[in-house]
Amino acid sequence: MEVYILRHGMAQERDAKKYPDDRLRPLTIEGLERMREIVRGLLKIGAEFDAIYDSGYTRARQTAEVVTDAYRIDNRDIQTSPALEPDHDPSEVLELLTANRSNKRILLVGHEPHLSKTVAFLIGLRSGGAIDFKKGAVCRIDLGDLKKGAGTLVWLLPPKVLRKIR
Repeated sequence: MEVYILRHGMAQERDAKKYPDDRLRPLTIEGLERMREIVRGLLKIGAEFDAIYDSGYTRARQTAEVVTDAYRIDNRDIQTSPALEPDHDPSEVLELLTANRSNKRILLVGHEPHLSKTVAFLIGLRSGGAIDFKKGAVCRIDLGDLKKGAGTLVWLLPPKVLRKIR
């Protein structure tokens, strides 16, 4: 199974008055624009997805929708999983992947520091601190066995690199 992990794009600043519920904080206009460039890079390198999951937070959903728009996938095909919410245990992502083992290529859209911890969990690192997951960064992990530490990090591309792929 190829697991693609994408951190959401640049979001509006935290503001308790404007967004009392942080889950509703959207991407900025620049964040949307940059995400479109990042996704063009993903298309160019041949990344494909059989299933797309997000955390359900507005900024993650908007990021996932940029992907579905570029790939001409129906936005209604995006599924939401609490396993991708920032405060959940990375083992829940493994449960999500196991439940979707019939899919060969899955895209997960979420947040930091959860994504770094998830990558570390899947590839067998002690912690996610060694992984610099910038907004809009994407990695690919190949999982032969669906168990902790069994993954191979194939690549981790920062947004700057993906935006330059033409």
